[in-house]
Amino acid sequence: MEELEKLRKEIDQLDKTIAELIFKRQGLSNKILKAKGGKFTYDPVREKKVMEKVFSYDIDSILAERVWRQIIAFNLSTQKKLKIGYIGNDKLSLAAYESYFGPYFDIRNFKNVTKLIDGINNNIIDVAIIEKSKFPLTKINSEIKIVSEFPLNEYFYEKKYLILK
Repeated sequence: MEELEKLRKEIDQLDKTIAELIFKRQGLSNKILKAKGGKFTYDPVREKKVMEKVFSYDIDSILAERVWRQIIAFNLSTQKKLKIGYIGNDKLSLAAYESYFGPYFDIRNFKNVTKLIDGINNNIIDVAIIEKSKFPLTKINSEIKIVSEFPLNEYFYEKKYLILK
C-alpha cells in the first residue's frame, strides 16, 4: 500500500505540472493573438507542424493527437467562434468533429454533401468536416480547399476525415 500511495502522489504532482504547463501555453496563445493584432487566422498547416513535433516526442500518436487537438481547439475558440458544418445523419462524423474541434464552436448540420459545400460557398459556415470517402472530388470548386485531414496517424473508427475551408 505504501508503494501505491507513493505512485499516486507522483501522478498527482505530474497532473499539477501538466495543468501549469497548459495554463502557460494558453497564455502564450493569447500573446500570439495580440502579436497578430487581434486578427484571427485558422492555420491548419501550422497545426499539422505542431502535431508532427509532438509525435516526435515519443508519446503515443493517438493519445497525443486527441490531447493536443483539444488544446489547440480551445485556444482557437478564444479567438473566434467558428461555424463548422458536418453531415447531420452521421454520428461518427459528429464524434470526429468533437475530437478535432471540441465542444467550443457553433456546429451546423447539413442534409447532404451538396448542401455542406453550398454552406461553405455561401459563407454559412467557416469550415466543414466530412468523411473522406463521402467527399466527391468532382464537387469541389477552386474556392474550397482541403486544409487538413483527421486523424493524421491511424484512423478514427476506421475512417479518415477531411477539413474543408
